[in-house]
Amino acid sequence: MSTKAVVAYADLDQYQRTIVVSDIHGDNEGFLKTLQKAEFCPQDALVIVGDLLEKGEHSLELLRTVMHYARTGNVYMTAGNNDTIFSEWYSNEVTDGEIHEYMNARENIILREMARELKMGWQTLDEVQALKAAIPEHYAAELNFLNALPHILETEHFTFVHAGLKPGPLTEQDRDYCLTVKSFGSQTHRFEKPVIVGHWPASNYCESIINANPYFNRETNVISIDGGNSLKRWHQINYLILRRDQIEFGSYDDMPRFRALDSQEASEDPLTLEFPRTKVEIIRKTERESICYVPALGRKMNVANEHLYTYKGKDYCYNMTTYQLPVQAGDVLSCCDVEPQGLLAKHNGIVGYYTGRYEFL
Repeated sequence: MSTKAVVAYADLDQYQRTIVVSDIHGDNEGFLKTLQKAEFCPQDALVIVGDLLEKGEHSLELLRTVMHYARTGNVYMTAGNNDTIFSEWYSNEVTDGEIHEYMNARENIILREMARELKMGWQTLDEVQALKAAIPEHYAAELNFLNALPHILETEHFTFVHAGLKPGPLTEQDRDYCLTVKSFGSQTHRFEKPVIVGHWPASNYCESIINANPYFNRETNVISIDGGNSLKRWHQINYLILRRDQIEFGSYDDMPRFRALDSQEASEDPLTLEFPRTKVEIIRKTERESICYVPALGRKMNVANEHLYTYKGKDYCYNMTTYQLPVQAGDVLSCCDVEPQGLLAKHNGIVGYYTGRYEFL
């Protein structure tokens, strides 16, 4: 039997602006720098569309930062699927054994941060069960904050939800669908109000050129703002600035900056793979690279072993592209990675390679 989503209502017209972010994923410094770049002030509202936790290194610190901001009354947040780990554990929706497996398989998770802070272990099932008993005593405020989060935030002009909505009344929405539906920006139903979501990185909608900026589907009135922070190699946090029916966007990343010393043309017919199209079948593995069949392309490719990973028993390669960015000498770009074929770079949210001369700033 499905569980209904919890709906909250807010009057955002009382604020001069509403700043919207999502999927910060344990990046406390990135969160603070994003608010600074957006010039967030007490006269603004802040809406966080879920997934404070996991993947980044400082989930507990970020949670406490948001709790501090929330005391002023102008911060609103919906739960993300990564924010429900405690409610699912203590309601026995996930077992102690599953949490034990999760804690020993993932590096950057809030449960490990709590265990370290309490000087407790997690390697054995007994240690995980001891941690389960200790957390409510030491982290009551954090648990109360997370457990009180609604799944949907309804306002006069916008609806906010972490992953997506089904057509129909908000009071009849399925909780798990709101938290976990994939690729919601591709669904075909048109919503009366703009629905602002995170969860599914905006770049996942790209097939030829990677664009990490928010994905606007004007036909369905859906805006996907997850920039892939702590997940993609470009670590982008997107934010929206809302003034009633006016929408602007900006972004922040912590990538090193470099100045291009040469100009280059955009490449034609780029090959781009974004999750979940990155599934591969490994045919033969050598010391440095593997020959893989890529079903999304219907062809074989050589992939560096360091760019391969396994998720839920299936093999994938990291997001990749052959796109060469259009660059003018003097442009300043973000450096996502240094690779043999050049710098994997980002310019105005677009990801591709720069192969000319450069200087880091």
